[in-house]
Amino acid sequence: MRLATLLVLLFVFFYFTGNSQVIDSLRYKYNNQTIYRYGATFLKGNERLTFKELRKEFSMSDLGLASYTKAQHYRTTSTILRFASVLLGFTSIGVAANNGNKNTVIVLLGGEFALGFGAAKYGMLSNQSLDRALWQRNKDLLFPPRQE
Repeated sequence: MRLATLLVLLFVFFYFTGNSQVIDSLRYKYNNQTIYRYGATFLKGNERLTFKELRKEFSMSDLGLASYTKAQHYRTTSTILRFASVLLGFTSIGVAANNGNKNTVIVLLGGEFALGFGAAKYGMLSNQSLDRALWQRNKDLLFPPRQE
């Protein structure tokens, strides 16, 4: 009876000792290597990253890189639409200042709002794709896919 109890205690001791090393390794990766987004900034441990610097962080995650590339495309489209919207706004002010046709000013302002709405929509799609990319990258970091 004592031998069985001793064997069970030894088994439990070695089992939890081995698992604690795995848990410590995961905790280290979680605290120091996962990426968090706080608005427009990104943190990896104590390091601050920019949007462009994120690209090199997706080396271990193909799906994350695909989502990041999509986010980058949406972000570029949003920036172009936002810039075009501002230009259209200045154009409408210029036309109105020169006592231009009122209908032309209304059409230009309508175009400005439409481009602004498109820029906001693409900005939202960029943020969604980037969040998906970061989630996938962190998942692949903590739980690497099996190689078959």
